[in-house]
Amino acid sequence: MHIASLSYALESLSLSDRATMAAVHRCDELQMVAVLQKPAAWQRGLLHLAPAARALLDRIRRAGGQLPMALCEAVGGPLRTNMTTLSPRTLLVIYPHHSPLETLLMAGFVWPVAHDGGYWAVLPDIEALLPPPLPILTVPESLSLQVDAVLPHDEVLLHIACLAFDGRVPLQHHGKVSQVVMNRITIDGVTAVYVQWLVATLLAGGALKAQANLVVPTQLLLEWLQLPPHMRQQELARAWLQAAWSEWELGPKRRPPPLDVRLVRRTMLQAVLPHVPDEWCACDDIIAQLRMSWPDVMRPVPADGRWKLPPGWPTHWDDEDGQLMHYMLIGPLAWLGLVEWAGDGHYLRRTQLGAWHAGLAVAPQVATPQAVVLEPDFCVVVPDTSNIYARFQLHRIADWQDAVTAQLSPARVKRAIAQGMTVPEYIDVLATITAQPIPAEVQTLLRRWGAEVAQITLSNVVILRSSDAAAIQDIQHDRRVHLPAHEVIDGTQIALLPRDAIGVARRLRHAGYRIDTQQLRPGQFDDAELAIIDAALQQLPTQNDAVRTIRRRITHMRTPSGDSNG
Repeated sequence: MHIASLSYALESLSLSDRATMAAVHRCDELQMVAVLQKPAAWQRGLLHLAPAARALLDRIRRAGGQLPMALCEAVGGPLRTNMTTLSPRTLLVIYPHHSPLETLLMAGFVWPVAHDGGYWAVLPDIEALLPPPLPILTVPESLSLQVDAVLPHDEVLLHIACLAFDGRVPLQHHGKVSQVVMNRITIDGVTAVYVQWLVATLLAGGALKAQANLVVPTQLLLEWLQLPPHMRQQELARAWLQAAWSEWELGPKRRPPPLDVRLVRRTMLQAVLPHVPDEWCACDDIIAQLRMSWPDVMRPVPADGRWKLPPGWPTHWDDEDGQLMHYMLIGPLAWLGLVEWAGDGHYLRRTQLGAWHAGLAVAPQVATPQAVVLEPDFCVVVPDTSNIYARFQLHRIADWQDAVTAQLSPARVKRAIAQGMTVPEYIDVLATITAQPIPAEVQTLLRRWGAEVAQITLSNVVILRSSDAAAIQDIQHDRRVHLPAHEVIDGTQIALLPRDAIGVARRLRHAGYRIDTQQLRPGQFDDAELAIIDAALQQLPTQNDAVRTIRRRITHMRTPSGDSNG
C-alpha cells in the first residue's frame, strides 16, 4: 500500500497496533495522533533507540527516505511478523528481543510501501520532525601522531618512466612486471605490490604501452609529467578507475571477493573518501562504523531498485566487504596520496589532496617549477628537483653527473639520435626545459655532433643469383621479365624486395629461364601483422599451452623497440 501522510498512516492502524505504538511512545492511545505530530516525541524516541536501530534509520534517511525490504532485513535483522495481517506490530510483542528493523516498525519510524518488490520508508511528515542523521564516521578521540614514511609518488613515477625509456621494464607472459624491476628501484618504502599497481595503472591510462614484451613511455606520459602534482595524481586516479584488471590479480593468489572491483573503486573515491576524517582515526574503527551505518556501501541498490540479498551476506561482511575496503584504504587510496598512515599503519586520516579530490577543499597552491640552467661548458643544472618533467627529458638527452647536474656531450647526442630523436627535436627539448632560446653557436655544435651519426638499416631481401654474369645482364633488360625496383650487388647477384620475388620467379619461368626456387620462402609477417595475430590469440576463450607457445614465438619474432637506427 502507498502511505501518503502520517495522519493517514495512523488512522489506518488496527486498534491493537494503535495500542502497541502508543505503549512504545509512552503516551495515551487517544492522544497519540496529537503527540506524534510534534518533534519532541520522535526526538525522544531517537534517544531510546539502540545504536543498530539508529544506524538503520539513518541509512534509510540518507538513501532518500526508502530502501528495499530485502536490504533492510539483511542489515536490520529478521522481521518476525506477517505484514499482511491486521495487527503485525502487536504480533511482535510476543518476542522478548526485537531486531533493529522490528524496533523501527513498532515505533512507527518506518512504514511499508508496496511497489517494485516492497520498500521500508520514512514518511515525509516524520522526516520533517527529525534532526539530521548522525555522521557516517566520527572521530572518537583526538590523537597526536607522526605520519609514517610518506611515499615519494613523483620520484617513483619518474624512476619508472626512466626505466621504461631505457627498455628496462620487462613484462612477464601474464602481464605482470618482472621482479627484476624491483631490484632497479632503490627508493625506501616502495613495495613490489605498489610497483605492480603503478605500472598497471599507467598502462590502463595510456601513459605507458606494452611493446615487444617491454613497457615503453608514450607522449601522454610527457603531458602528465608537465602537470602540477595534484593534477597528475588526479589523472592517475582516472586511469585507475577505468582499468579493466582487478587489484586481486596483482597480489598473491587468493580468493577474490564477490564484488565488482571497478564499482568499488568509484565508491571509495566518490562515496567513502568524503567521509574519511581529516583527523587521526583507527582504521578498524572506520571500517566498523561503515559496517554499522552504511554496510551496503560496496553493494549499491541497482537502477531498477530490486536489491537482491547476496548468499551469506552480511554474515561474511568482514571477509568480503570489509577485507576489500581495508585493502583499498591501505593500498590504492594511500598510493594516490589521498590518505596517509601513522602508528605503524593502524591509524589513518584524509590528506589535503584527498579533501580536494573529494570536493571539500580548494586546489592546493603549486609553485611553478624552476627551469634548468644551461652552463657554457654544456652542463645542465636542475635547481628545482621537483621539476620531474625536466629531469625525465634530461634523462633522454644527457648523462647525469650527480643529483642536480647533467652533461651534454657528442656521444650523448649521437645516442639520442640513434634512439629516434632528430637534431631539431633535441634542440627543442633543451629549449623547453631551459625556458629560453638555445644560443646559435650551441645549436651549430649540436647539429655538427648529430651529423656524425651513422644510419644503419636492417631489411629483408631476396637474392637473385646466376652463375653467368651475361644472364644477369639479359634479365635486367628483358622486357618479358619486367624486373621491378632492385639493387645490383655485383655482376652475378641482384637484390629484390621479398614481396616481388614470387612475381619475378613466375615471369622468369614464362620467359624461358631455368630457375631454382627451392631456397625461396614466403615472405614473413611484418610487425604490425604479428601484433594483430597476437591480439587475436589473446582473445581466445581458452589459453592452452600451444597458444602460449605461439604467443612467445611471436614476441621473439617482433622487431625490438629502438633497433631501426644505430
